[in-house]
Amino acid sequence: MNEIQNNVARNRILNFVDEGSFVELFEAVTCRKTDLSLKDYQDPSDGVVTGYGLVSGRLVYFYSQNPDVLHGSLGEMHCKKIVEVYAQAVKVGAPVVALLDSAGMRLQEGVDALTGLGEVISAVNEASGLIPLYSVVYGNCGGGLSLVPALSDFSYVVKGKGKLFVNSPNVIDNNYQEKLDTADGEFRELYTGTVDESADEGEIIGKIHRLLEILPANNTEGIVADDCKDDLNRMIEGFASSNYESQAFISNISDCFEFIETKKAYATEMVTGFIKLNGMTTGVVANNQEQSRLTVEALTKGTDFVRFCDGYDIPLLFIADAAGFDTTVVAEKSIGRAMASFVSAICDADVPKITLIPRKAYGSAGLLMNSKALGADLVYAWADAQMGILPAKEAVSILYPDVKEVSKLNEEKAKYEASHNNTGAFAKRAQLDRIIEPGSTRKYLISAFDLLYTKYCYVQDKKHSLR
Repeated sequence: MNEIQNNVARNRILNFVDEGSFVELFEAVTCRKTDLSLKDYQDPSDGVVTGYGLVSGRLVYFYSQNPDVLHGSLGEMHCKKIVEVYAQAVKVGAPVVALLDSAGMRLQEGVDALTGLGEVISAVNEASGLIPLYSVVYGNCGGGLSLVPALSDFSYVVKGKGKLFVNSPNVIDNNYQEKLDTADGEFRELYTGTVDESADEGEIIGKIHRLLEILPANNTEGIVADDCKDDLNRMIEGFASSNYESQAFISNISDCFEFIETKKAYATEMVTGFIKLNGMTTGVVANNQEQSRLTVEALTKGTDFVRFCDGYDIPLLFIADAAGFDTTVVAEKSIGRAMASFVSAICDADVPKITLIPRKAYGSAGLLMNSKALGADLVYAWADAQMGILPAKEAVSILYPDVKEVSKLNEEKAKYEASHNNTGAFAKRAQLDRIIEPGSTRKYLISAFDLLYTKYCYVQDKKHSLR
């Protein structure tokens, strides 16, 4: 029993939970002795510690693979324990944190191990959308097991230790680990969109703790709100359409300046994360002020985030600053489908949806960022924001291709800006609910979300959009 109490897998769980709160389940489970090379193997827990505990007083389920027991490999009973964790968590409506460290499937158990992995994947998928799913890769996590972080809502890799991969770097054509370690956490964080962050264990624990505190425990808990410790009428000083910076702006409107960014390193042209407004957890989807063209990766990142927030009744704030789409051959191959998925996610979402336009929103890209036409509940804009089909210069060059005189072009440009490319023009057509001053942004957003707190939508009888 002392060995059980002190194994690395159990200690990893104890680092997460409130002291004295962890209760282990199925600690006496062992594998069947009929399997090849395992007749003399007897390890209570079969290489994975499972159970539940409290994190800041909230119930959370855990499973943690033990690399010291058959390298954390997945066998029949090992997998059965994990499946039971998801089943119990769904029953009581509590999140699951997966601590992954495995060499893969247990070859000695053959079909039973492969079937067990399939059942784990099915259990994770069944739980998705019912309870928030977290995963942390401590060691190896490859092949089919890599689906667990991919299906999780928030995934992390322990920096310098965790390896996450579908195929090992050394089996990829013209590659080897020293050339490009595609299993490294930083690679996954930057290029795949499946990892929120590669960081030290302590940092990861802190980030998951905070997410567990501010997010619902399940899809029926409803909007999470606590007492606001900030001034509801606090003005935002010094911001204007010419000088705001996305992350700084988001932090400034949030209670106590807190912004929890998700997938920070991936597709930086789209910024996603959580803030508090009057104590209410709110999801933010924003274009990066310095990278205002939408890419395939940015749209995918935004789609996943919108669907998560809608699934857990988290209100959404869109900060639109889009001027077009990525203009490359590679992007053109798949950006249409990415646009469709993004639009479907926004239109399907029935949570409160508010859009702020601080700088510019041009053409279809601006339209996609939760415009009034797409069903936004409220749309606000700063007074000098630029809006329209095209910037005036490009529009005039198309409308008057034969005009070469600079003064005449400037005259037509000024006319076009006055009639089409300003907030007044959109407000006259009921595409803006209100034009606001930058400094008042926080108080207007708080008031708007308070207004929409009891929003109700009749949802048509369909399973989901098909894109």
